[in-house]
Amino acid sequence: MDQESPHSRPKGWLSRHHKQGTRPWRRLRLGFLRWRGTVMANPHTARLYRLIVGGLGTLIVLIGLVLVPLPGPGWLIVIIGLFVISSEFNWARRILHFVRVNVERWTHWIMAQPIWVRWTVAALTAAFVAVIVWCVLRIIGLPDWVPELEVLEFLDLQ
Repeated sequence: MDQESPHSRPKGWLSRHHKQGTRPWRRLRLGFLRWRGTVMANPHTARLYRLIVGGLGTLIVLIGLVLVPLPGPGWLIVIIGLFVISSEFNWARRILHFVRVNVERWTHWIMAQPIWVRWTVAALTAAFVAVIVWCVLRIIGLPDWVPELEVLEFLDLQ
């Protein structure tokens, strides 16, 4: 480039990629895409790959659905399973898009409500989770390491 050009870079200028090389995740991703291209070139291995990805994603979704009523990231695990499945299947991509759009709608709706509505929704959600935890503890019982407390006797858990 010409030194007088307004778009010229300073002498000795190098981008971060030139100084540090390519990022490791980029090399890993490109390597995976090359491997996947090789797998997809053969129809038999492509079918097997899609079967494995679909099975793994379905297993993740089912685990997430089992965890939905329990406290924890049940819906997040379901969405992660959908991400895995959507890497190979268009119907899962459409479901994932539907979920994303509706979660955004719900978030915008709840944030537009008065504070008392948000607190009421949060309280009802917390009460639902508490009832589910109580039911699970009634069914499977408390672990032995839990100390004896009056609250647990009041809740009929000991």
